[in-house]
Amino acid sequence: MRIPNASLQSIVYIYPTEEAAKEGRQVGGCGFLVLCALKACGDSSTEFFIVTNRHVIEKLTEPFVRINRQSGGFDVVQTNRNRWKSHPDGDDVAALPFHGLSDEHEFLAIPSDVFLTSSDIEDLDVGIGDQIAMIGRLIGHDGLVRNNPVARFGNIAMMPGDAIQNAFAHPQETFLVECHSIPGFSGSPVFLVLSQVTRSLGGIRLPGAGFKLLGIDWMHVSNKELVRSRIGDPLKDGQYVEANTGVAGVIPAWRLWKLLDSFK
Repeated sequence: MRIPNASLQSIVYIYPTEEAAKEGRQVGGCGFLVLCALKACGDSSTEFFIVTNRHVIEKLTEPFVRINRQSGGFDVVQTNRNRWKSHPDGDDVAALPFHGLSDEHEFLAIPSDVFLTSSDIEDLDVGIGDQIAMIGRLIGHDGLVRNNPVARFGNIAMMPGDAIQNAFAHPQETFLVECHSIPGFSGSPVFLVLSQVTRSLGGIRLPGAGFKLLGIDWMHVSNKELVRSRIGDPLKDGQYVEANTGVAGVIPAWRLWKLLDSFK
């Protein structure tokens, strides 16, 4: 699948300090810009937001956001931790109304009207095997002079059903996707790639709509593997490592609305 170049411009990087942002240190996480049509929330205005995981900004005193400039390089924007809001139900999502954008910045916010809704699951016949694309920050090769996001690809492996307990003791509604996520990708947008041919709806054939925001990456499923000796015997103390299974968890896009509504 071909990812439009402009889609990379929705990505911002989040750091704990200004120095870390300027030096491109291997800390922090990822976020993305959203243009929220608040008329969907009962208002007629629009607002730019940064969306990320709650666990990315939870322990940061003053999160710093790094965003690309049109002329090259990047700007580092300090944000007020008190203005970030976490999801009222305990989902691992946080958002900030972002007023640090100008014509000098290179960005393209994801419009809220492409958020996948729960009714889209049936209407668009979304299910296991559908293609997805995750765009985010590959720590260690994420761009020193500019944010340089990467795309990872995969498929829906499990539809939301049994919730997974998150770090905030909340049963998190989650898609599982066959796609590698590692530290740094937390807070990345994950897109559902709709068929470019057709999708069916009640027997009527409809043209594909391209991309929908499936949701936000928040975790990867790990497998406990015993540490073994050189000859393959498990160590007696039962030491183990958590191995990445290559399956990531994605919070559905429809979970974002209650958080964005809370800014009204």
